[in-house]
Amino acid sequence: MRITLLDPKVRRTECVNRDFMAGYGWAFHVGKSPLARLIELVKKRGEKLPLMSFGYLAAVLHANGHEVRVSSEEFADADLVILPSSMVEYSNEIEWATRIKQQGINVGFVGPFATARPDLFLPHCDFVISGEPEEAAMRISESWLPEGVVVSKPIVKVDELPFPKWDLFPVERYSYLPALKERPFLPILSGRGCYYTCDYCPYKDFYQWRMRSVDNVMAEIEHLVDKFGVRAMLFRDPIFSAPKQRAREISEEFIKRNIKLRWACETRLDLLDEELLDVMYEAGLRVVNVGVESSSDTILRNVKRRPITVDHQEAMIRYCDKLGIRVTAFYVLGLDGDTPETIADTVRYAKKLNTHAALFFINTPFPGTPPFDKVKDRLLTQTWEQFDCYTPVVMHDHLSPQQLSKLKEKAFLSYYYRPRYAVSFLRRVFRDLLDPL
Repeated sequence: MRITLLDPKVRRTECVNRDFMAGYGWAFHVGKSPLARLIELVKKRGEKLPLMSFGYLAAVLHANGHEVRVSSEEFADADLVILPSSMVEYSNEIEWATRIKQQGINVGFVGPFATARPDLFLPHCDFVISGEPEEAAMRISESWLPEGVVVSKPIVKVDELPFPKWDLFPVERYSYLPALKERPFLPILSGRGCYYTCDYCPYKDFYQWRMRSVDNVMAEIEHLVDKFGVRAMLFRDPIFSAPKQRAREISEEFIKRNIKLRWACETRLDLLDEELLDVMYEAGLRVVNVGVESSSDTILRNVKRRPITVDHQEAMIRYCDKLGIRVTAFYVLGLDGDTPETIADTVRYAKKLNTHAALFFINTPFPGTPPFDKVKDRLLTQTWEQFDCYTPVVMHDHLSPQQLSKLKEKAFLSYYYRPRYAVSFLRRVFRDLLDPL
């Protein structure tokens, strides 16, 4: 069967990534001022990542004997077309599905948004695969095509999945600038899901937490190096260093196998220590993404996030900087209990930490999660493209939508356009030039 995985070209002008936020997607926009647009331009020009779900789907479908194509616009000769379901490009994806269906081609959606709200998609397509899509994809054949809502069970032993089939993708286009400048670049998942219960995060609601074995992860990394000549990669796991011992074992395997590439990962600061960071740096870690979210322990507890002590956060960030590991810190504005004062405190704290990069999201509820159900009566809109993680979509108890948008833009501008940041940025760039890896 001829199957096309269609990742439509985005219509939005911002930097869009359908894969982030567990697949709900986000669209990066800071504000309307020229200085805000400059920050947006840097992000848009540098960061280009493929859909992890499509990488795995391509591999599974190809292994089952199908002729698979990955495209951003071509579908005419396909027997079946599969589309992603994001909130940030919802209307665009629906229009593509309608056009495909009108030509008599079977078309369906995968992803958490369609899983949570199949009613929005089914009028425009033949099927929605609910859940992680690989198990249902294994069942697709000439004699069975998905129809309606098809429940796809999680693959419990993730080592059994084939490696993503990136040779069907435009690998030469992908990059993780400005965090990592090396190319070719590709992402990798060493595990799925997250065992933490933070209200604002959708990973725990869509993915069950499972880890791949160290040997399986390293086999994929060697495959990426041998087949694609990869020089940089990003671990897409929400908590790469959980547990710490496994992160250490993966790092030690990099060193043992003499794999020379720079890589990035995402984790929590309380899942790092100096000894682990030493090994990870030697193995090639050069960028770590961490959630700080708020400077207020009370607000963090309001959203079921376990606070991390200020001393440990500051110590880990200082140690990363000492080693030459760039830190990107994530903050969420508009959490339950936030006020203009608590947000100002969070921005001050971000400047004190002075990480290489800082992102200031606006708290966004995701359909299919308990937090969404709690606030659905206070939604400001059901235009799903506005659920982009940078736009207020819920009436907050203490902040108007206009206030929240202004505070977000002010956070970005006051963070990046200050002398201390400029000096530290230039110092890090110069140090990168001397990096022996």
